[in-house]
Amino acid sequence: MFNYHDQADGLRRIMARSSARMISVMAANGQPADSWLSQLAASMATPGKRVLLIQAQQRPMTKCTLQAVAMRKSNLSRAVVKHPQGYDLASLTETDALTSPLSADLKSELDGIVKQLAYDYDTVMIEALLDTSDQSLVLPVMAQHSLVLQMERHDEAIKSAYTSIKRICQQHGQLPLSVVVTDATHEQGQQYFMRLNQVCQQFLGISLGFLGAIPESKSMQKAQPATGLKNRLAAEPTPATQSAMAFKAVARSLEQQRLTTSSLAAA
Repeated sequence: MFNYHDQADGLRRIMARSSARMISVMAANGQPADSWLSQLAASMATPGKRVLLIQAQQRPMTKCTLQAVAMRKSNLSRAVVKHPQGYDLASLTETDALTSPLSADLKSELDGIVKQLAYDYDTVMIEALLDTSDQSLVLPVMAQHSLVLQMERHDEAIKSAYTSIKRICQQHGQLPLSVVVTDATHEQGQQYFMRLNQVCQQFLGISLGFLGAIPESKSMQKAQPATGLKNRLAAEPTPATQSAMAFKAVARSLEQQRLTTSSLAAA
């Protein structure tokens, strides 16, 4: 018997182009996120999962920027490069968007380019910024999906994070907001997250999600362990290994959120 529903569903699967999950990431103070963002992208680029990282300002690896594409100075294929760590990399602008604000027309062009790129990936992470003129997120697409805040482990960071969250809520309403605490153990990160979450619940009426903590990573120990401790410490994870494990844990937390995050196609 002819089954219309099965046929239609099969046709949709063939014809539809699924868009990526968009994750906007910014530092708690509204400035560009630190270099740890590339490590998170690498942790998310597992076999079979295509990840694109769009950083705010041009990096040496990228041949041209998405801004150049938007201004018809280059083509899109030149703006995206393969990173050795397994993800694709693109840069938004040539200069700091905080000191050289983007025009409304350029923002619109860049917004469309990011959405176009998203159809070729499973996940797109974009380094988000707050516009200095109106304190809104630089591109509209940054406010249409989940937002991750990177917060360092000190009291001033809690104040900065609260201020940024308040501005985002005032400009864009309530977005799915999650927090990663850097230079902290998991327990320390939870403590600082709980303090921030309590303030946001009390004064903004919103609850945040905790993605995890990233410990400080050191490429080498300051001193070699004493002979009697070498064998015991050799079996313990090094700071670099602990950091890599923490990034993997944050990547898993983001993946667990995937089913509750709207896709770009629904925007």
